[in-house]
Amino acid sequence: MALRARLPQTRNYTDPAGPLLSGRFASDALPAPDELVVVTYNLRYAEAIEEAVAAFQTVAPLPAADFILLQEMDEAGVVALARALGYDYVYAPASVAEDGDDFGNAILSRWPLSDPRKIILPGLHPLSGQQRTATRATARVGEMDVLLYSVHLEIATAPPELRREQAAAVLADVPDDAPAVIIGGDFNTIMTRGVAGLAEQAAARDLQLLTAGLEPTLIRFGRPLARADHIVTRGFERLDGGVMSGVSASDHFPVWARLR
Repeated sequence: MALRARLPQTRNYTDPAGPLLSGRFASDALPAPDELVVVTYNLRYAEAIEEAVAAFQTVAPLPAADFILLQEMDEAGVVALARALGYDYVYAPASVAEDGDDFGNAILSRWPLSDPRKIILPGLHPLSGQQRTATRATARVGEMDVLLYSVHLEIATAPPELRREQAAAVLADVPDDAPAVIIGGDFNTIMTRGVAGLAEQAAARDLQLLTAGLEPTLIRFGRPLARADHIVTRGFERLDGGVMSGVSASDHFPVWARLR
């Protein structure tokens, strides 16, 4: 605490009511599908939006994504992606990043979004005082409501107990009776035991971690390092999925799943 008092502190958006931004660019008439494709992607300060747009337009299966869950985004990057790709969006900044831009999580959806919320996660970074949040919304897919979360937990150099508490806060927000749930994001699970712990936390809430066995998703020192990015669901069967290691718009790779 004494060291934190001497360091520059992050400006956080501490009001759960906002900022909370949304917009519509998706088609109004889509047939209900038998399968859904979800992608989660930490886009590193939204620095490579044009490259990300190109990947989502051309690199299968990204163009088929029904939902895109984004982290480390600013509003301009979210709007640019949603407009170019034809998605509705909800965006909630958590704080102001080092570059002066907002820093937060977004949900992009081909399906109408409602009930947007920002969830303030417990704890602050021990040195910078940065706050973490999750963005929540409900997508109406045909006659089904799908509860969506875009999540970014504390970085790996912070105590693991803090990430566990933050994951617990997200999982506790999921209603017990919600039949269709998709949670995706950067959980910063650098060690294998962190992935196993996340799977245990999810299972205790009747949720399933779909990505425990995937290859690394985070790049450090020029090579894939850790399985930091994950997808957690309830009410779906995983048909296929993986890590898009050929997409280089960030220091993370996109993670995707095809769900029935």
